[in-house]
Amino acid sequence: MKKPKPPSLVTIVILTTITVIFWVFFSVYRAFTAQPSPSVPPEIIEPFNPNLDEDVLGRIEGRTFFAEGTIPTLNILTPTPTGLPSEELITPTPTATTSAVPTATASAIPTSTASATPTSTPSGETAP
Repeated sequence: MKKPKPPSLVTIVILTTITVIFWVFFSVYRAFTAQPSPSVPPEIIEPFNPNLDEDVLGRIEGRTFFAEGTIPTLNILTPTPTGLPSEELITPTPTATTSAVPTATASAIPTSTASATPTSTPSGETAP
């Protein structure tokens, strides 16, 4: 037995309803996520005069002209960031060296020194 086909009008109504639901959903989404249009000051919107002002052009031509060599160059130093180490700021760390010459220290802990007399070891040999 053949399954009856729904009328084409019902199919069109269902697809139209789905389309309208999606349309409303995306319109609401766009209303919440759209950026407002920026307000432009009226000075920018007003038209400008396209004619050149010859008086202003004459004042520009009458100004003092400096040649390339007459203006001294300015050496502007930019500060270096203090948070980052640079190669100039790195200093070597001191390292301990051993020396044969004993030095006197002002510590409260006595240090052992080598004696000139031979001492015996547990094995019975004499140490130099």
